Amino acid sequence: MRALLPIFAATAFACSKPAPPTLVPERVTLTRIDATGIALDLALDVSNPNLVDLTTTDVTSHLVVDKTRDVGTVTLPNAMTLAASKTTRIDVPMTLSWPDMSLLAQLAMNNTAVPYSVDGSVALGGSLLQVHVPFHFDGSITRDQIVGAMMNSFPKPR
Repeated sequence: MRALLPIFAATAFACSKPAPPTLVPERVTLTRIDATGIALDLALDVSNPNLVDLTTTDVTSHLVVDKTRDVGTVTLPNAMTLAASKTTRIDVPMTLSWPDMSLLAQLAMNNTAVPYSVDGSVALGGSLLQVHVPFHFDGSITRDQIVGAMMNSFPKPR
């Protein structure tokens, strides 16, 4: 009976449900804003508390500016391994076109910085089981960045 205990314990552990990873948003950086759209780089730290590696499949991000202006959603394939009992940095480039050019003009009329939020999730798993771990970022776009993007949208004189 004593010899069966380690085998039973190993079998029970192997069949146990994996613990969800912890996702910590580290930073969001505005890399481009112009007449065509906006680009952000997201950095996420994902801690895998399990004794087995986990696999990410994609990252979905949704951008809202000025608390009510929906810019859009982007899903990027991001297949990578989250090593067991370690923290892995995931860098996610996010590029979106403006839903219409009038949004940039409306944002340029603000006298202050414009807040934005990014909500998203990292998909883990495979074809049989998939879990989405959510994340959230808040930031702001300075008035100078918005006005510069608006000014650069006009055709250059010849």
